[in-house]
Amino acid sequence: MVRRSHRRAIVWAAAVGGLLSVASVGCLLWEVHEVQSNLAAAQVATDRIRMDMVRHRLPSAEALGSIQKHTAVARRAAATPVWGVAERLPLMSPPLRSARGLSVAADEMATGVLPEAVRLHQMLSSGQIVHKDRVDLRRLSAATDLLGNVHRQLTGIQKGLSGLPGSTAVRRLDTARQRMFDQVASLSDSVSKAESTTRLLMPVLGASGPRSYFVAFQNNAEARGTGGLVGTFGILTADRGRITLHDFASDGMLPNTTTPVADFGPAFDGRYGPAESTQGLANSNLSAHFPFAAQIWVGLWERHTGQRLDGAIATDPVGLAHVLKATGPVHLPDGKRLTAANTVELTESTLYASYNNIERKRFLVQVAQSVAAALLNHHPDSMALFQALRQNADDGRLRMWSRDASTESALEEAGLAGEVPEATGPFAHLVVNNFAGNKMDYYLGRSLTYELGPCEGGSRPSVVRMRLTNSAPAAGLPALVTLRSDDPEHPHPPGSTRIWLSLYASSGARFTGATLDGKRLLLSSTEERGHLVVGAQVELLPGQTREVDVRLLEPASERTPVVPVQPLARPQTTKVLGQPCAK
Repeated sequence: MVRRSHRRAIVWAAAVGGLLSVASVGCLLWEVHEVQSNLAAAQVATDRIRMDMVRHRLPSAEALGSIQKHTAVARRAAATPVWGVAERLPLMSPPLRSARGLSVAADEMATGVLPEAVRLHQMLSSGQIVHKDRVDLRRLSAATDLLGNVHRQLTGIQKGLSGLPGSTAVRRLDTARQRMFDQVASLSDSVSKAESTTRLLMPVLGASGPRSYFVAFQNNAEARGTGGLVGTFGILTADRGRITLHDFASDGMLPNTTTPVADFGPAFDGRYGPAESTQGLANSNLSAHFPFAAQIWVGLWERHTGQRLDGAIATDPVGLAHVLKATGPVHLPDGKRLTAANTVELTESTLYASYNNIERKRFLVQVAQSVAAALLNHHPDSMALFQALRQNADDGRLRMWSRDASTESALEEAGLAGEVPEATGPFAHLVVNNFAGNKMDYYLGRSLTYELGPCEGGSRPSVVRMRLTNSAPAAGLPALVTLRSDDPEHPHPPGSTRIWLSLYASSGARFTGATLDGKRLLLSSTEERGHLVVGAQVELLPGQTREVDVRLLEPASERTPVVPVQPLARPQTTKVLGQPCAK
């Protein structure tokens, strides 16, 4: 059945100067119906193929052929002489031009993008790229080129859609155009990131010779700026695609140094120098800027062993859980079964009740070794593995730094560098560091609301509301979890903790006041990488929620607000209220 909006459009066409005959109107009515029905059928078939690919099933040639058949019919129907005449009529031009543009975009997706996507899926799911302890760099290069081709096609389709009328007076048509534009833009962005990631894997995996990296396993039960305390580490060596992981150890095996292993300037020293951040693993990653932490780790290893490393990589238990979705469960030496479902709770909570500190650290080393062995010696689904790694990168749970400047630049482009950007525009980054020396941050909940006020006179007032919740039980937790090394001489309620809260604010922002639970709060104020950073220590009792509100006067900016999220055990709830300033 032809929708009312289409019938109204045809009536408009017939009414304009009598330029279309009754027969022509009938033909146009049929063509509109053909476009509509075939694009709808193509969408249904496309959704079916998408679900097959999500479930790692190879779409059939028949399904792909069905989509191409429908989009071809829709494109031909919108390219007839009758359609062309009607499209030149003033009232009919916007809706018919938009409908023709949608049919062209859908056909280009069906004949160009979708077959390449199926090819890529087949390549990744066949085990041809990742096999045992080796990545086939030749096939990886082919996959990268394929991603580049898809990205170029999507860019062209996106450009065509952006040139269509924004408003046609036909609501369904305008909604369909906007939906397709948003979908293509999102897909183009994802493909671009995937291409950047696979392209930089070539030098990272030693395409031109051996590369070695410090691998940090961050325990975000004890929060640090980049995620969590480095409890376990190892060394990854890659040589022309062959990967080995070795020298696994707990943090105590890498001693502190008497002098700094890195120099990041007076601003860094003023903020983190008292904690000897550049002299040991424990406080090496207080800053949220991952390249700082990575260079310290590399420096500590080189100072201890004399071995030069090419970079550093970090992940955490949540990241390992995502990887286990691709590899399947791992059996540990003591008989325990490590799965995607139990990894976080086991390593950040249960473990403390079952082992003393020495046994716990030994167990965590075994976890790292076992997951590494599963990655290198099993046959994980390459598609599922790449999806897990991409999710970890997007969530901040996979970070990498390279000594090579061009590789580091590619890491930034791929969203893997974990840098605090030296950029202007609205910015709010809540960062917590554990100040109590305990493992209570497994129970820490966070929310941030960024309220941007009106723009006036080159500035705007803003409020950042941060809520911290300690969801720990009031009793029953092991002493290793609840200890208070920050104040051991005084009693504290079991399950209490102390957080060093920092807010990285917009570059050029001015602090105008703060409250803690509605009462005036004094904050320290420093600067890091061009950002105002304000902070305070916050005590949290079991079950308690506390709110810190920070008021700022920020430079007016038309840029979209940026709100990074620190990767901890529990997700952060984030809201941004307000719009960018008008240009």
